Amino acid sequence: MQELGLNLPTVIILVVIAALAVLAIRRMTRRGLCDCGDHCEGGCSGCEGCAAAESMAAAMEKAAKGK
Repeated sequence: MQELGLNLPTVIILVVIAALAVLAIRRMTRRGLCDCGDHCEGGCSGCEGCAAAESMAAAMEKAAKGK
């Protein structure tokens, strides 16, 4: 079995990946999985109350039906 060698560039890449994962998890816990707050005025009251999320869901349903 080949030995796992950790050199400086490998460690730097692993640290960057870990930092980005932490930031992504932090954002999901604060904003939730519905990220319509960037598109709706007055913040996000959930995906049901967001016109941008509703239009995206309608477009996905239309594409799924093949129209």
